[in-house]
Amino acid sequence: MVYGMVRLSLWLTLLLLCSGAAAEFRYAATLPEEGVVVDARPLEQCRAMSLVGARCLPAADLLGPHRRLPSFRDILWVFGTAGLRGDETLTVVGGDPLERDYVAALLYLAGQREVVVLTEPVPRLIAAGAGAAPGMQRGMIRDPIYRAAMREHLLVLRDELWTELRSTRPPALFDGRSDAEYRGERVRAQRGGRLPGALSWPDHELRTSLTREVRQSRSAVVAYGHDPLESLAYFTLLRAGARFDARVYVQGWREWAARGELPVDHETLPEPVAAAAPPMVQGSPPWLWLATALAIASIAVLFAARRSHRWTS
Repeated sequence: MVYGMVRLSLWLTLLLLCSGAAAEFRYAATLPEEGVVVDARPLEQCRAMSLVGARCLPAADLLGPHRRLPSFRDILWVFGTAGLRGDETLTVVGGDPLERDYVAALLYLAGQREVVVLTEPVPRLIAAGAGAAPGMQRGMIRDPIYRAAMREHLLVLRDELWTELRSTRPPALFDGRSDAEYRGERVRAQRGGRLPGALSWPDHELRTSLTREVRQSRSAVVAYGHDPLESLAYFTLLRAGARFDARVYVQGWREWAARGELPVDHETLPEPVAAAAPPMVQGSPPWLWLATALAIASIAVLFAARRSHRWTS
């Protein structure tokens, strides 16, 4: 009897903990009544029209050249310039799901208390009657200072992942790229293929599956895409949308493929790109060469005549 009550209490506690964890990061179809709205669309779109009180935080402001991930120190600075402290409940809205989910993932990993990802695009929300107003552009200095504690345990580095893959209980890997990239038929990096043992679940297929039984899954997986933008967006899709206990290999396939000593499944190499032939220069007409030669000869004769006249005078 006592053992049964203790076990029931443990199950209830675990259920509450899981519910709380799920509430920290989730998809939603309707706008919550409270919280701060963050618009991840390009700045010009956000400034032109957004939801009432929305703060503009474009995905482009959180990406380096060639879609590299900036340091989290720089990312936290940007959050501060948007007026975020880390203890707010945020609703992330946007237009492009990839950019929206990328911004949401960074906020959640940075330690934001609660992040709700609104699945409806901003224009559709406004058309449905949501209050609209120009979005607020972030400032030049951070005010206040972003102080949330990062969720570092959800980040997986390359060497750490390679160690885990060689262990007796390697993690489940979900590859969010297209089927063609997963099979090595399309190559966007130095090599084609996939991480050893990875399972293919393209992001576009997962988005269409969120209304089915996958929403109830809590399996532990490591997510990755092509690069930081796609990897983090896929992480949001798995954790906030499909409710997986997901971690993320942020740098993704592009970094893994660049390290030739790391193994891959179904490795392929891109075809070498032939160098472009130099443009053909149309030959000059013969009369132009003759005219040029005569002009040079005439100048030489005049120069010689002037020198001869100078010496004889």
